[in-house]
Amino acid sequence: MNLSHRDGELKEVFDDLEDAFTKIGVDFYLIGALARDTWYAKQDKNFRTTKDADFAILVGSEEEFQKPKQFLVTEKKFTALRGNEDILFAPNKTQVDILPFGSIEIDGSVVLKGKGLTSISVNGFMEVYTNGTEETETSTGHKFKVATLPAIVMLKFIAFDDRPDQRIKDAGDVGNILRNYFDLQTDLIYKEEYAVLFTEEIGSMVEVSSIVIGSEIKKIIQSNEQLHKRLITILQTHIQQKEDSMFVRQMGFHTIEEAIYLLSKMLLGLK
Repeated sequence: MNLSHRDGELKEVFDDLEDAFTKIGVDFYLIGALARDTWYAKQDKNFRTTKDADFAILVGSEEEFQKPKQFLVTEKKFTALRGNEDILFAPNKTQVDILPFGSIEIDGSVVLKGKGLTSISVNGFMEVYTNGTEETETSTGHKFKVATLPAIVMLKFIAFDDRPDQRIKDAGDVGNILRNYFDLQTDLIYKEEYAVLFTEEIGSMVEVSSIVIGSEIKKIIQSNEQLHKRLITILQTHIQQKEDSMFVRQMGFHTIEEAIYLLSKMLLGLK
């Protein structure tokens, strides 16, 4: 397998992370931009590159959460960010964020002692782990559980809702996924359950994609009524705010009206 320079760097990082998670005995899945890029790469599509590797790990206590990080520092020569020990850097300077979820959670957040973040929002992480991942091969040759594109969209809405001032790029990511989803997930969209979408007057494939993504998100969170209501409220709020919504303005569509219309179709699928 011929790896690009970037993939070669990631392979080293993924090798170390896989070794750490396996030896410690924690389950994990790939999230964030690299999860998105894994799906894009299957159709040779490119988007803005990232230097970060984000993993969610299933743990039952803070002590269990600290073990893989300690292993990476002592055995793999990773370093912790000064002032925030929850962010690690691999020897090749790739930033690695390891986010805990599971029975360590309290009301959708993880509270950690010591330096760094005191509270991490992981609302939706367990639902993604249960219903929103697929095992797939990354460009580095690793077979990881990877968050699906609808799961990524869902987590981006939640992250933006939690920290809008720090998550402005999420809106552009969601807009890009909407524009490319039909090409990336054609087989899913043409399944029988979505056949009805092609018997109605549909304006575009991105409209179909918006409905399907909303419906797929609903499947992911089917066991969590509170989260379902939260996501409905998030979408309704952006739709009602129109041009006053920073998220809507940053989605990257030609007009505000187009962005709002597609969010309304995603809301339809979610309901």
